[in-house]
Formats: sequence, C-alpha cells, structure tokens
Amino acid sequence: MTRARAVIAACLAAAAVACGPGSSLSPGGAQGANVLLITVDTLRKDRVGAYGHRGGLTPTLDALAAAGVRFDTAFSHVPATLPAHASILTGRTPPHHGLHVNGAARLADSVPTLATVLKARGYRTGAFVGAFVLDARYGLARGFDHYDDRYPQGAIGQTFGFAERRAAEVVSAAASWIDTAGSAGPWLAWVHLFDPHAPYDAPAEYRSGRSPYDAEVAYADAMIGRLLDRLAATGRRERTLVAVTADHGESLGEHGEATHGLFVYDATAAVPWILAGPGLRPGVVTAPVGHADVLPTLLDLAGVPAPDGLDGVAVSAGVPADRAVYLEALEAHLTRDWAPLTGLASTRWKYIALPEPELYDRGADAGETRNLAASDVARVAALEPVRVSLAAGPAPPSTTAPRDATADARLRSLGYVSGTATSTASRRRYTVDDDPKRLVALNEQFTTALEAYGAGHPAQALDALLSLVRARPGFATARTTAATALVAAGRAAEAADLLRAAPAGMPQDADIQARLGGVLTASGDLAGAAAALEQARGAGYANPELLNDLGVVYARLGRADDARARFTELLALDPDAAAAWSNLGVLELTAGRREAAATAFRHAVDSDPARADAWQGLGAALVERDRSTAIEAWTKAIALTPADFDLLYNLGMVLAASPRAAEARPHLTRFVREAPRARYARDIAQVEALLRRLP
Repeated sequence: MTRARAVIAACLAAAAVACGPGSSLSPGGAQGANVLLITVDTLRKDRVGAYGHRGGLTPTLDALAAAGVRFDTAFSHVPATLPAHASILTGRTPPHHGLHVNGAARLADSVPTLATVLKARGYRTGAFVGAFVLDARYGLARGFDHYDDRYPQGAIGQTFGFAERRAAEVVSAAASWIDTAGSAGPWLAWVHLFDPHAPYDAPAEYRSGRSPYDAEVAYADAMIGRLLDRLAATGRRERTLVAVTADHGESLGEHGEATHGLFVYDATAAVPWILAGPGLRPGVVTAPVGHADVLPTLLDLAGVPAPDGLDGVAVSAGVPADRAVYLEALEAHLTRDWAPLTGLASTRWKYIALPEPELYDRGADAGETRNLAASDVARVAALEPVRVSLAAGPAPPSTTAPRDATADARLRSLGYVSGTATSTASRRRYTVDDDPKRLVALNEQFTTALEAYGAGHPAQALDALLSLVRARPGFATARTTAATALVAAGRAAEAADLLRAAPAGMPQDADIQARLGGVLTASGDLAGAAAALEQARGAGYANPELLNDLGVVYARLGRADDARARFTELLALDPDAAAAWSNLGVLELTAGRREAAATAFRHAVDSDPARADAWQGLGAALVERDRSTAIEAWTKAIALTPADFDLLYNLGMVLAASPRAAEARPHLTRFVREAPRARYARDIAQVEALLRRLP
C-alpha cells in the first residue's frame, strides 16, 4: 500500500508539469480562419513518414507535419469508426457521449458538436463521408448545412457491396462545396476518407511494390494532396486551419487480430494527429493527447469558446506530461458478453483492465509483447483508480439510430456487426476464459465467416458460424448472423430454432428477440414476428432496424396506421432513409393514396437514386395521371434491374399505348426473347401479336 501511494503521488506530481508546444499553438492564432478536418479511416500511425515510416507513402501528410504541429503521442479512445468520430466531433470520450459500437445508436441531440458550435458562430458547415458507418442517421450530421453521405447503395444484397465510395469522389464533392461556400465567410469542412479500411482495394496505379494496405494509405494521402492543392489554387489554403487524424489504426495480424475492434494495443489505438495553418509555427507535442482534445483545440485556435462538459482540453493551453488517456474496446463485450476491455495510456505506460490485467512499458516495449502486470502490481494498483475515474460519470441518453432493411448488410460489408448501444452484459464475474486475448481465435473465425458470406460463400460462412455457436453459446452475434444465413438459404424454420435455443437470460436477449422477429417475418408468421419485435422494443433493443421491421410487419398485418407511425418515427430521425421512404410509399400505394405514395417514392429516389424499387413504385403511383413521368421512372428502374420481367412487360405495354409507341419495341422484343416461357407463355404470345402491329 505504501508503494502504491508513492506511485499515485508520482503520477499527480507529473500531472502538474505542463508539456505543451509553447508558441507553436497560440489561443486565437487562427481566429477567423476556415477549418478543414480530415479523418482517414484505419490509418496506422507508423505508416506516416512524419512518424518514422520510410516507404514514402504519405508525402502530403509529411509536408503538412513539417509545416505545422505534429502530435507524437495521440490516441483514439476506441478502435471503432462511429464512436471514435463522435469523440473527435464532441470533445467527449465514449462513456460521456454514449456511443461504444458502430451502428447501434445515435448521438443524443443534447450533445454539442464542432459543427453546432461553429455554425452558431456564423460558419458555413459541410461534411463529406466515405462509408455508411457514418451515415446521417447516427447523429453526427447535426450542425452541418450539408452532410454528403450519398454513396452507391442500390446493389447491396448477399455480397453486401457498395457501402463505401473512393476518396476521389469524397474529395471532389468536398472541393465543389468549398468552392461554393468559400466566398461567404469562414467555413468548416469535415472530410472522411474510408479507403485504408478493409477490404483493401486501391486504384491500380498505387499498388505496385506495396502491400494492399499500404497502397490504400498512399492513395488516401494523394487524395488529401489533391484537396489541399485545390485550396491553394483558389487562394484558400493560407486562410485554412487543417487538422488531420485517423479514427484508429489496423492490427494487420499483431496480437492475433487481423483488423481492429477487439484490442487497444498501439497498432489500433495510436493515431497520427497533425495541425497546420495560420497562426501555427512548426512544432512537436510529446504529451499524451486523445481524440477528445481535437474539438477544444480547434475551437481555441479559432478563438471560439468551447462548450461545457468536455473530457478534452485545448492543447494550446498545455497538457500534463504524463497524462492518462482513456481507452476502450467494448464491441465484443456488448455483442458477445466477453469481458469488458477498458484501459488507459500515457507517454510510457499502457494499462488494460481485464480478468488477466495487462501493463506495458511503451517506451521499452513498442510492440506491447511483455505484460508486466504480474511483476509491477503496485503500478497496476495505482492506475486502476485512474481508469475508473476516467470511465465514471453519466453518459447522455443515446437514441435509437434509424436503419433501413439493408443497414446490417452495409455494416457487414465494412466488417462490422452492430450490437447494443450500451452495456447490457450480465453482472456476472468474468474470468480469464472470457478474456478477449484468450478468445482472439474465435474473433478471427467470426471475421473470416463474415468475409466468406460477403464474398458469396454462404455455406462456408454458415459452417463457421455454427461452429462458433457450439463453442460459445453466448456468442450472440454469431448466433444471429448464422440465423441470417439460414434465412437466406431458405431455412427460416432452422433459423428460428437456432434463436430460440439461445441460453436463457443472455444479456443480448433483446437482440435475439429482434432477430427472431425478422426470421418469423421471412417464414410468414407475421403475428409471431410482431410479438417478438414488440418484445425486443419493450426490452430497450437499441438496433434501429427494429423501426423498419415493425413497420413492414404491421403493414403486412393490415395495421396501416401502426406501420405509418413506425416509418414516420424513423424518418423523423433520418429524413434521407431511402428504404423507409420506399416502404412508406408501398404502404400508401396499397391504401390507394397515390399522391402520398408518389411523394414518398420521390423522397426515396432523391435520397438514393439507385433504388430500383422506389423508381418502380413511383411509376406505379403516377401511371394513371402522369404517364410520361411514370414511363421515365420505370425506364430508370429497368436499367437498374434488367431481369425484372414484370416491370419490363409493364413498361413496354404502357409505352405501346402512349404516343411514344415506337419506343416500346426494344423493351417488348427483349421481353419475348428473354422472359422465361414457362412462366410468361400467355404474355409472350400477347406481346408477339402486339409487336406485329407496332410501328
């Protein structure tokens, strides 16, 4: 105890020593400047030349660091895209902004963000994100005049593709907006590049002589250079404060983890952070900083007061030399009931609280391979109350994030499976058998199964998932994902049995009930589906897909008012939820409310022009009163789904009965040539007769 108190005293003494960058960062030094925040997804710090890499991958970031301020000891609080960006944009750590995993919950409206603060000070605000995981429905869009999260989504299916867009598209959209906004006072632009995230697929010109991951890093850096060059060419670069960081890194096999999300070793927790722009002189900050420091630092440099209740501090005011930065990785805890993983990092030490505690001397053991917890018990005892203090305090109430019917597919395509928003795990005592480092092989088996499913190998994926369920019956996400695979294979009854066989009292009971509702919907048991979904909702199920699922089930049960209420609830949270608009359109069309249906379908195609079902619905809603517009809508739909022979027939027949009869010929000819004769024999004969009369 005496030694432990001495260690605590030493920590407190170190905390009194300012270790800021001196005159490199001055409060208000960038007052009135534009703010450009660039976040590069999954960028390892050690791939950046300014941090020691010698492969020449990042000339843009290296030049930016040479001209500005480089933070040498910066950490992500959580190795997951949505909660990490929430920390960057709110100045709060996950325990205090309420987001811990991807896709489960929405940032509460009560939490100020960088955009809401700067917008209130007269800034024009725009955001440009590269992947669905940062979709507007998750709450980060508040305060942005323009939130560009439109990436191709229409082709998502069993392969779960098109959930992201390349950096070139994101940068182009951002540059165009800046050109428009840049002459009307200061602006804030947030640009998110997703490319270094798996799967790694950089353009061909960046691949030669590089690993797939390194090629993505080089490509992202080049696109940042393209954006900065555009700013320079338009005379805006010198009036723009530029901040670049990563949401987290990538393990690339270290500690047995292929990607990220399970651990908080430096491979995923240590991130680059670079600042450059007006009022900044070149310098290096060696004191520990975290993502929560980004917002207060940018506001301080811009001369804007920060909101209350922040975990982060303005680095320009100086930070403690041996400050502790909070870390967590709770996805496995919240979706599998594995032991919760939280910890802290300082310049020298990394402490991870688990059933088998971990302590690493980061200075002497950069790879974090020598666990000193057993030999330095006093230091662990001293750091534990610091960790508890950093994690303490009430979080704002997170809200359900709206999700359309393909949201899980989009998240899985990015390697994510959403879970509960907050910890619902049991209060049982976790043992070393629940320690994530003891279960990393199962984590990789799960990831591999998701990849196999996404690559079009569902049988292989299902075998792996069922093996996981047998090994860990409480592995809820393996169980629910296996159920999804069974339904896709036409085995809905087996999927329902698998879900019902989950151990009683699982902390993810609500998740199981929600997925059971989806399975029963697929099997046609609508009453059972409604009961399961309502039970999940009553249990506080946080996955927002529930709103859409309930709406669909209610509609099929003839409960139109209840269905409309659920879709409307979802759309109030995310006005761009294309699938919800499309479902609402179908509901209104079925009720004979064609005008309301057309309005809903228009919203759907405005939000996602690749939604063939919405274009088809728009045509159906308009065909009786605006045939020309209906024809255009169906033409777009058939271009997206050329094998929809019912639609092809309808389009051809409507054209044939219109003043544009000659345009019907190619559609009807293809119908005769390609439509399955066993199913369409009578229609084919009718069309053949019609073709003989057409001009």
